[in-house]
Amino acid sequence: MENMPVVFSGFNIGYVHTLELNEEGVVLIYIKIPDRHVKWIRSDSSFVLYRPLIGSSRIIVNTENLKSPPLDPQKIPEVLTVNDINDAIAKIEPVLDRVTEIAENIQVLTRNLSDPKGDFHRVLGNAEKITANFASKKSLVEMAVSDKESVEALNESLKKLKDITNNIDRVLVKVDKMADKTDREIYGENGALPQINIILKDLVAKLKKLDKTVDNVNSISTDASQGMKDLHILRSDIDDTVKSIDDVAKKLDAIIGSKKSPEFRVP
Repeated sequence: MENMPVVFSGFNIGYVHTLELNEEGVVLIYIKIPDRHVKWIRSDSSFVLYRPLIGSSRIIVNTENLKSPPLDPQKIPEVLTVNDINDAIAKIEPVLDRVTEIAENIQVLTRNLSDPKGDFHRVLGNAEKITANFASKKSLVEMAVSDKESVEALNESLKKLKDITNNIDRVLVKVDKMADKTDREIYGENGALPQINIILKDLVAKLKKLDKTVDNVNSISTDASQGMKDLHILRSDIDDTVKSIDDVAKKLDAIIGSKKSPEFRVP
């Protein structure tokens, strides 16, 4: 440590002359600084023993105020220590602990891998069983039920279900055709209901003519005998009939006009 340089602002201004122990066991460092460099040492100067990770150790002097009083020769300032090696070791220690932990985990994993009764070998055994199952079974269904006869029964049921579906489709096509034919026969231009409507309208027109004739007869025979009362009864009956038939014709017209998409229930 003797001859260790004393540095100020990156320049050597002196060196360590001797080292001693005082009565309290504290190391005293005596330094020599030429007179031309004493001006850099002031009362507020601090001294740091710097031990870098690479390079030689040195004492660094830091002075905040060069106008402060000179350092008293009787005063012994404390020297702080900055050790890059210790700092590096402090930073590396957690990493080393982590590496040690990883190594222990790898050791445990290696033991498990080498143990015939370990988890790894059990997993491999299960994988071999699954592979053998895949090789021996013809389908996933057979693997699920583990019974070949059940698989065959399921396949037969699916085939029957497909046949039933096809039959239902054919029946629905026939029903659609029957409904379409029935719709044309009843509501078509030459269907039954339009023809009935024409007949009823013709009947209403003729009855109205008869109604006018009865009115004429009634006006002529106002003073006729008691036997003419039967004619009044006849006229009343005819009025009721005409009204009923007229209502029926209107209802038929309304039904035929609004029945755009008639529905029929077939057996």
